[in-house]
Amino acid sequence: MTLRLLFTVLALLVLPVAIASLGYQWQWHWFPLLDLDETPALLAYGLTLTIGKFGIALTLILLSALALFRWRRRPGQLLVFFFCLMAALGSAFVTKSVAKEYFKEPRPFVLWLADKGRLADSERFYAQLPTIRERWVAKGVSDMSEQQVPSWLKLHWQDEVSYSFPSGHSIAAMTIASFYCLLLLYRRRSRWLIGGLAVWAVAVCYSRLLLGLHWPVDILASSVLGITFGTLGAWAFIYWDERKMHSPKS
Repeated sequence: MTLRLLFTVLALLVLPVAIASLGYQWQWHWFPLLDLDETPALLAYGLTLTIGKFGIALTLILLSALALFRWRRRPGQLLVFFFCLMAALGSAFVTKSVAKEYFKEPRPFVLWLADKGRLADSERFYAQLPTIRERWVAKGVSDMSEQQVPSWLKLHWQDEVSYSFPSGHSIAAMTIASFYCLLLLYRRRSRWLIGGLAVWAVAVCYSRLLLGLHWPVDILASSVLGITFGTLGAWAFIYWDERKMHSPKS
């Protein structure tokens, strides 16, 4: 794997996300920016679902089929492929979980609801057990109209009562995107496919800002971490593949 491939992935994935942080420095507030009851907010939620508990499985199956299509079959290939992929995602998950408990950054929607008097201050809120936080959020948004906060977002906020930094959805999307983009670039697959995958990952990151789940620094840091883990996973598989290619027994 060449540095050219790596720099291509960095340009596709990190630079667009970095713009969010620059905008924030210029007092550009990503939440509440959208009318939450309008179609753009629902589309942002749809992007979030592609990396949720069930959506991520479908995403991985589809991308794995595209990446491995017409790849020369070798003994143990699938096992090595999924080991590299799961090692990358597992590393991202552990890093995200540890970092959240270390930095203890409140989510934007929590501060927004507290500012409106619908939640206790963030310090008191996060001092509670997750189940109690969920009940507090549910109570805080229960009488808000659909125009203010639609029912699907109320439920989503109730599921997202952990800390903000870093973004689990963003780090997973960037790990996946960098892993598959590097494999597709290595195989010289369609630029449209690679570009579409990059756009998807960046859009997932921005969806987290627009729905009040994360700050720009969350998605930027998550992008860097995700690309690191995804790159290492892809490099390991490509290294194994090239060794097999030059092995006398292949």
